[in-house]
Amino acid sequence: MSLVERVYQTLMAAMDRGELAPGSRIIAAEVAQQLDLSRAPVREALAVLAGQGLVELLPDRGAVLRPMEQHDLAEMYEVLAPIAALGLKAAAGRAQDGDNPALIRTAMAAIREAAANPGEGVAFFQALNNFHYVANAIAQKPYVDFVMRMMQIEYWNRLLVAAIDLDRHAPQYVTNYQRLTDALLESDSRSAEAVILHHVDWCVRLLTPPASE
Repeated sequence: MSLVERVYQTLMAAMDRGELAPGSRIIAAEVAQQLDLSRAPVREALAVLAGQGLVELLPDRGAVLRPMEQHDLAEMYEVLAPIAALGLKAAAGRAQDGDNPALIRTAMAAIREAAANPGEGVAFFQALNNFHYVANAIAQKPYVDFVMRMMQIEYWNRLLVAAIDLDRHAPQYVTNYQRLTDALLESDSRSAEAVILHHVDWCVRLLTPPASE
């Protein structure tokens, strides 16, 4: 694991413990102590994460965890949609090879299992991400994975938990991903693309409700 990844995972763990929230200042000395490092490499790692959009470097506060509003989360969905579709279309062409049908069904089963406990929201969104990682591996599209991870999708997951009512909407997520699973198993690349684009449109509507009159 690279230093940047270690710092990133440390920040995500701090969020899960309630010690960090969007907009919180990141104390480089504390991160360095947790990782048994000096401050300099931690500051360098934070600079890299700033370049990736996770961290903001402010003159008066130093490094802070970048806050995101619901419209930012919606834009993330819009940006990722064609990238995810690329992996899914290619996966449909290889979905019947070898053990791939079992891998796809297992990834879908994990989504259903996570949906049964919507209180563990991060785990649910991670199951959705894993479905795409499985599809990208089947598709042999490593750069699709690379782009998804570069967009700090694990941080995005944690913010989606607060933005989307999973008690209400998890069943529709499951329905959409079951349709996606069916399209893949039928080797129907056009349907796979259509399903993921429809799903993203639905997610964007959840995050951008109509303005009140």
